[in-house]
Amino acid sequence: MKRGRMKLKNNSLQVISDFIKNNDNFLIIGHIDPDGDAVGSIMAFKFVLDQLNKKSLLLLHSDISKEYRLLFKYLNKNSYLIYNKNLEIEKILSEYKNVVVLDTANLERLGKWKSFIKKFNILNIDHHYDNPKFGLINYVNPDISAVGEILYNLFLLNNIKIDKKIGMAVALAVLADTGSLKYSNSNSDTFRLIADLKDKGIDIVKINRFLESFPSLEYLKLLGNALANIEIDELGKVAWLSLTKNEIEKSEINIEQINNLVNYPRDIKGIEVGISFIEKEKDFIDISFRSHNYLDVSKVAQKFNGGGHPRASGAKIKGKLNQVVLDVLKEVKKYV
Repeated sequence: MKRGRMKLKNNSLQVISDFIKNNDNFLIIGHIDPDGDAVGSIMAFKFVLDQLNKKSLLLLHSDISKEYRLLFKYLNKNSYLIYNKNLEIEKILSEYKNVVVLDTANLERLGKWKSFIKKFNILNIDHHYDNPKFGLINYVNPDISAVGEILYNLFLLNNIKIDKKIGMAVALAVLADTGSLKYSNSNSDTFRLIADLKDKGIDIVKINRFLESFPSLEYLKLLGNALANIEIDELGKVAWLSLTKNEIEKSEINIEQINNLVNYPRDIKGIEVGISFIEKEKDFIDISFRSHNYLDVSKVAQKFNGGGHPRASGAKIKGKLNQVVLDVLKEVKKYV
């Protein structure tokens, strides 16, 4: 397929199936700062391409192989490439023709890989409603709980054998994005998918424990600092926490391990919106939004050049932590 034939439309799973069958030499990538859905999805796709004897390479933004060892133990180090500006990336990627972009709302979310990825035939599979369909082939369905669920439907369409590693990867993706089926994006199809994987012998309990466990004692102590910083607005509808770069550095933990802290303020009884403000770099704030029932946090995130889903979104803002908190809270309160 030539790039000049690109049409910004939604394709069917059958079109995607045909594209995979008729092509080879795939790169696979998810969004920067990957969550469980992104990691589970890229891993599941890699395992399936291996099963189909298709040549493929995972592109990673950072080394997550230890954090997600339950899946990476099935791969050798030649199966993935971690971004490093000192690598001859153009030369390494010259062997490939196509790239599968998963769980990525827009090309900006590809981070430093973006400039390389744009040169390939892009297969874009996502569930963010604001995805602009940037691929040669696009399947964007915001009604699906997780990209992992889209892939599972695709695999079943193609009679892929769901072995242990594929099943674990899909389960991780779906359970991560549905809060282990606790979030409102879970529906009867999602429950049936997990039940189906359970029937196939996938250890759902193990994956849930993995998602809910703490990576280290140091992380737990840092979490204690974050919880001590929680505040609630005067109406009792918005709760937030913050961590400074100094607090993170004192903890001596890997900054990549800091995720999902936003769930703690959100889960206070009576709270509609939870927010976390994490200063991962000096005067550069990583913000996560979560809501329960009615507030579309993606609209708030878009005000700060972010995005995501109605109940889960994020943004990154340059500025002083205290001022960023004030600016964001001012915007959030317009919707409460």
